[in-house]
Amino acid sequence: MRKIILLAFSALLIILGLWNYMSVPKPGLDIIASSLVLVAVGWTLAMSVFEPNWIKAAIFIDGLVFVLVSITFLVSPINYVFLLFGIILVAIAVLAYLRKLPDNILRYFYRS
Repeated sequence: MRKIILLAFSALLIILGLWNYMSVPKPGLDIIASSLVLVAVGWTLAMSVFEPNWIKAAIFIDGLVFVLVSITFLVSPINYVFLLFGIILVAIAVLAYLRKLPDNILRYFYRS
């Protein structure tokens, strides 16, 4: 049941991202950025539902998407929030790969 709910939420995120982009005649940079983030988060959520061992990779990809979107499409001060959040996600993923996080957090990354 949990997987079905997560897959439905993933599909909803992807649909909202695409709808956000296609609903305006000439999308601006903020619409492109939000659409990219929604689709990427939806896709990585679905990926981690099908293969639980890929949670670290999904968080890493989401972090990279946030960093790249903040650098490419957004203007100050909003881009600093996205940049900081992306760096935090990348750091968490790298620390999880290196097993440098506390054990109570690592159990979320290494369950099957």
